Parts: sequence; structure tokens; C-alpha cells
Amino acid sequence: MGTLIVTLVARRLLAAVPILAAVTFATYVMLFSIGDPASVVAGESATPEQVERVRNELGLDRPMVAQYLSWLGGALGGDLGASLHHRGSVTDLILENLPPTLLLSLLAMVIAVVASVLMGSAIGIRPGGPLDRGLRGVAVLGIAVPNFLVGLVLILVFAVWLPWFPSGGYRSPSEVGLGNALSYLLLPALALALSLMCQQMRTFRASLVKEYGAAYVGTVRMKGVSQRGVFFRHVSRNASAPLVTVIGLEVGVLITGALLVEVVFAIPGIGTLTLDAVRGQDFPVVQALVALFALVVLGANLVADLVASWLNPEARSRS
Repeated sequence: MGTLIVTLVARRLLAAVPILAAVTFATYVMLFSIGDPASVVAGESATPEQVERVRNELGLDRPMVAQYLSWLGGALGGDLGASLHHRGSVTDLILENLPPTLLLSLLAMVIAVVASVLMGSAIGIRPGGPLDRGLRGVAVLGIAVPNFLVGLVLILVFAVWLPWFPSGGYRSPSEVGLGNALSYLLLPALALALSLMCQQMRTFRASLVKEYGAAYVGTVRMKGVSQRGVFFRHVSRNASAPLVTVIGLEVGVLITGALLVEVVFAIPGIGTLTLDAVRGQDFPVVQALVALFALVVLGANLVADLVASWLNPEARSRS
């Protein structure tokens, strides 16, 4: 088992290197093909001579590949460059905006996983009933509705009509305590968790139905194991491997969903920073964030593969 895990990690890390290089280089080329950072820094009223001077100062007069390699060398050393608008370190800017996004994403994923496991278990044990049909219909609707629209509905109901939660903003746990900080994040977390939860519930339900139809379940029942014992000792573990894989794949959905949800709820996180950087053509910030998102998605998929391999020998053999 240990050797297989080491092999899996090594294989994923080797594959991650060219993927990260391709993603960051493609982003670099696309960013500089749609705008001129020197013009952004110099300002709208700058003369061509002033723009050219800024371009030379920023090193933008060099070939594209040389610029990218310079950025890559700095990034590997922890230097992601300087923001064109904030005039500060991109690394410091990301670290400043990261805590709200981390807390929001963690809360949304916890809500989605707990709810999907509970509902998936309820309908997966007895498929075909009214509860099964009803929840599967809700799941289709939950996947189809955009999370920013869900967020607007939640604000209208639970912040305007029923003023139980703040309509937006964010206060850190160090300022108001963890409980009050979570009250700012509960509605956006629910908006972000809905589509994740629905997809996870469908996956877990289908996996449970498949496992209950396997031959080993009949053998275990013949040995006198109770329904609860069959579920907790055998079926749930094997059925969890596909769920874990889906959770890993949903990290990308979580990131893109957070972009819009943070704007809807005015949360000063990575999503808001990303959209502000794109609108303001702050290319160093966009480049760094794309690299961060790619790294997070690759890391999440690696962890999901490792957990799935531990849960299910069949998944391990496929990996």
C-alpha cells in the first residue's frame, strides 16, 4: 500500500509540472495579447514616450518567453511580482485576501459533504421511493440554478424579509469571534454549497445502489450481519470512493463559484480580488492567481485520489 501511494504521488507530481507550466505560460501570453500593462501603469493621459519609458522600467520590451521565464524564476523563489495598481507585493496581496475565501470554501464544502452523505444514504438504501424521486428532482434543479442567483434569493429571504443574517460583508474571527464571523459566511456558503451538494448526493446515491447490488452484500447478510452493520462496515466505505473523487473534481467548481458569490455578498476575498484584477488589467495579480488556482486544483485531485485509493482497492488498482 505504501509503495503504491508513493508511486501515485510521484506520478501526479511529475504530471503537474508540465500542466502548471502550460497553464501559466498560456495565461501569460493571453494576458499580454489583450492589453498593455505599460499603458495601464502610465495612465490614460500619458504620452507615447512616457508609456515607452514605463515599458522599459517594467522589462516589457523583452521577448515574451524571456519575460515569462523571469516571472517563473521569481515565482519558484516565492516572488510573484508587484501589483500594477496596489504597488505592493502580489504575494502579500493574496495572503491578505486569502482568509475569507478559505473559511468560506471550507464551510461550503463541509455543508455540501455532510448534507450529501445524509441525503444520499437516505435514498441510496431504498431507491425508487417517493423520497428518492423527490430528492433527485431537487438535485437536478440545484445543479442547474447558478450559485449567484441562489445567493440573491438567500439575501432576499434571510437578510431582507427575515433579517436573521447579514446581507453581505465580512468580519474576521479575530475581530468578532468565530461564531459571528461564520454568521457573515453562512448565506454565501449555502449558495456555494448547493450545486456541490446536489452533485455529491447523486454520486453517493448511485454508488450505494451499485454496492448494494454486489454479490458480497448478499454473502454478508447470510452471515447474520444487520442492515446497519452492512452499511457502516462494508457498503459505505466502498461507496465513498467515487464521492471522494467527485469532491476533488469539484474544487475547480468551488473556486469559480466563489468568484461570483464573493462579489454578490461583498466579501473581500480571492474571488473579489480576481475580478478586480481582471477589470483593472492588473496582469501580475491575475497571473499569480491563475497559478494558485491551478496548483490548488491539482493538489486537491491528488489528495482525492489518495483517499479514494485507501477507501477502495478497486480505485487503487485503477490509479
